[in-house]
Amino acid sequence: MEKKTIHLEKGDILIYDFKSIKVHNYNTKDALNDQVVLLEKNKKLLIIESPTFYENNEELEQYIKSLNVSIEGVLLAYHMGGGNFLPQAKKYATKQDDVYGHQGGGKTLIDNFTSNFGEVFDSKIHK
Repeated sequence: MEKKTIHLEKGDILIYDFKSIKVHNYNTKDALNDQVVLLEKNKKLLIIESPTFYENNEELEQYIKSLNVSIEGVLLAYHMGGGNFLPQAKKYATKQDDVYGHQGGGKTLIDNFTSNFGEVFDSKIHK
């Protein structure tokens, strides 16, 4: 396994290359210290979670574009914030996570973050 780090303007990407699959871990370095995991295999990408600050959305989208891969989807669980991230990509969640993110504690979390962080925070809820 090879491991390397790419320093972006805002966050860092730690890449684990297992030959048949690559794991890209994006450390947003935002106020929440979010992590977004990208699984790459055969020029296809599956994304786990979503950044929630606009700067990170843009930076990660540019990085993904540089990989020249097709996006298979984004898996969402803990929160549904950051809805402007990869709007064209398919989003997946369990029914329970979907309810939590749109009506339950996940929605409350996003509402609180929106009031605390203001315009830099992407409060749009993923669909």
